[in-house]
Amino acid sequence: MVEMIISHQEFNYFHGFFPRTDLIELVPKGARRILDVGCGLGKTGQMLREKGFEEVFAVEVNPHAAQQAKSYYREVIIGDIEKDVLPFSRGFFDCILYGDVLEHLVDPWKVLKNQREILKDDGIIICSIPNIRYYKILKPLILKGRWEYVDLGVLDRTHLRFFTLKTIENMFQETGYEIKKLIKKKRCSKTMKFINRLVFNGLVDFLVLQYRIIGVKSG
Repeated sequence: MVEMIISHQEFNYFHGFFPRTDLIELVPKGARRILDVGCGLGKTGQMLREKGFEEVFAVEVNPHAAQQAKSYYREVIIGDIEKDVLPFSRGFFDCILYGDVLEHLVDPWKVLKNQREILKDDGIIICSIPNIRYYKILKPLILKGRWEYVDLGVLDRTHLRFFTLKTIENMFQETGYEIKKLIKKKRCSKTMKFINRLVFNGLVDFLVLQYRIIGVKSG
C-alpha cells in the first residue's frame, strides 16, 4: 500500500466535518459576497458567517451534504459546476473558494473560465490544490513502479486531474487569472528538510503537499 500522507483530522477536514480555516484566513475582510464551491457539510460557511461574512453562497453536487449545509449559507445550490449554469449575475461575487475541488473535475479550466464571469473585476479566487510532484508520491513510482490510488490524499481515487506548480500556473494563465499569492504547505521528514537546506532549498517543490493560491482576474 502507498503510505497515507494525511491525518485522521485532515480526513474529516477535507470531507467537510471541519471548516477550511486555511482558506478562510485568506478571505479579504471587505469581501461582501462569497461563493464556496463544493461546500460539503458547510462548516466553512458556518465559520465565515461567524466571522461576519453574511452573504455566503455555496454550490454542492451531493444532495445530502447540501441539505446539511443549508443553514450555514444564504443559499446552497445543488448542482454540478461542470454542467449547470449558476444563477448569478455578472460580477456578483467578491471571492470564490475552491477548497480541494479543481482536481476532482473533468475540465477545471472550463469551470475557472466560466466562473470568471460571476467574479467582480477586483475580486479574488482562493484555491487549494494538491501537488503531484510531492516526494512521497514520486518515491514508490520511481523505485517500485507503483501508482496506487487511496481513499484520501494526493492520489485520492476520485481525483481526475493532477497538478504541479508549473501546471497550476499555466491553468491560471490560460483561464484569465494572475496568481497574487502562493502558499506552499510543506510536509516532510527532518532528513528531507536537512537535504533541502544542503541544496539551498532546491528541493522545496518536492516537499510541498499542497499549494494554496490567491488569484485575480488578468487583462
